[in-house]
Amino acid sequence: MNNKPTLASLLTELTVGEGVRESALPGVRLMYSSENWPRVPVTYNPGIVIIAQGRKRGHLGGRTFPYDANNYLVLSVPLPFECDTEGSPEEPMLGLFVGVTPSIIAELIMEIRDLPPITEPQSLAVRSYPLDEELKDAAIRLLLALKNDDDTRILGPQIVREIIYRALLRERSG
Repeated sequence: MNNKPTLASLLTELTVGEGVRESALPGVRLMYSSENWPRVPVTYNPGIVIIAQGRKRGHLGGRTFPYDANNYLVLSVPLPFECDTEGSPEEPMLGLFVGVTPSIIAELIMEIRDLPPITEPQSLAVRSYPLDEELKDAAIRLLLALKNDDDTRILGPQIVREIIYRALLRERSG
């Protein structure tokens, strides 16, 4: 029997009511929606959005960017775009937003010895990528850390850094 917590079970435990809420860790927000929302204008700050359950789609310039349990979203700049959400009372949309600052990107770029070259145009300010096990595991560890004040304060910033690192490598490899 597997008792390992999942992204969805942890987000269910940590979210309180509808909407997007700040967590105890600056820059980390928890998302919950028990209903479908039609395509509406939204603005996200630079960050990484990982969805555990349900589905969201971002729409920008005729392109659609799915983010769901299999795909995460990366936003490079503050960006207004349109988004729709799929959730229900039985299976609410559950998500995690990890904010990204230019300073952490600069720090990571300086520390990575073998930074892969850019393989796609950087003019694309929003992208979605398949969620791999390493990034999912880091997100689970971040949510576990949010359950304890000391873990949030001590481990949380390092796990956020790992999530950004993993997304940065994925973004650089295309």
